[in-house]
Amino acid sequence: MIRVLIERYIAEDCLDKYFDMIRRAKNKASNVPGFLAGEVFETAGEPNHVIVMSTWDSVDSWETWAESEQRQCLLQEMRPLLTADETILVLEPHSLKAPE
Repeated sequence: MIRVLIERYIAEDCLDKYFDMIRRAKNKASNVPGFLAGEVFETAGEPNHVIVMSTWDSVDSWETWAESEQRQCLLQEMRPLLTADETILVLEPHSLKAPE
């Protein structure tokens, strides 16, 4: 299982439209095999700084969605609402086993 963090900065007065797009994106992503969950967070005190966190069963599942025509079309539609390019971090779990 992996988590994907997408950081975005949304232009002033575009939050409602952005969140409408995020709902559409989550609906589409939920149909992709391997999608497990998705959440949206705003930074405390900075509502235009948004973090989208999704959970996938594998990097391959995430990459299937990331490279899909559906996501690329949504991202193209979303870009005018952003003040900077999105930043994506793919997080893999780390075993915290004690060394032997």
